[in-house]
Amino acid sequence: MTEAGPSTASTSTATPSTATEPRPLAKGTSGRVSGKWWKEEKKPFKRSHLPPVLKSKSWEKQKEATNKEKAIRQLIKEQKEEREQADKAFVVTKEHLVMNRRKQAIVERRKTKEEKERLERMREKMSAKKLERLKKKLGRTKKINH
Repeated sequence: MTEAGPSTASTSTATPSTATEPRPLAKGTSGRVSGKWWKEEKKPFKRSHLPPVLKSKSWEKQKEATNKEKAIRQLIKEQKEEREQADKAFVVTKEHLVMNRRKQAIVERRKTKEEKERLERMREKMSAKKLERLKKKLGRTKKINH
């Protein structure tokens, strides 16, 4: 009996030491192994809806594409600034001022005319609606449908 005791003690001390040691990973799988024989080996997720810039494998190609985009943005920005400067640098002469005043006066007259027409249409519409309401009211009070 004393012989069985030490043998069980040696096996019991052997199992805890193996249980605490981490299990080595398979080489080349980056830890994508579950260790269960019925499970499939995990593979990296493939994103199919990526823009072509991100799909390309080489870093140099990605850098080239971003640099091209930056250059285009810079060019657009410069053109915009040039246009703004050209607008600011426009010299206003007396003739331009007179023409602008005339144009503004014409535009103002047109606006006021359109506003008057719109208001007139609204008055007509509202008076027609009011007449309809009065006719309905008359019909209800006298029990006659007009």
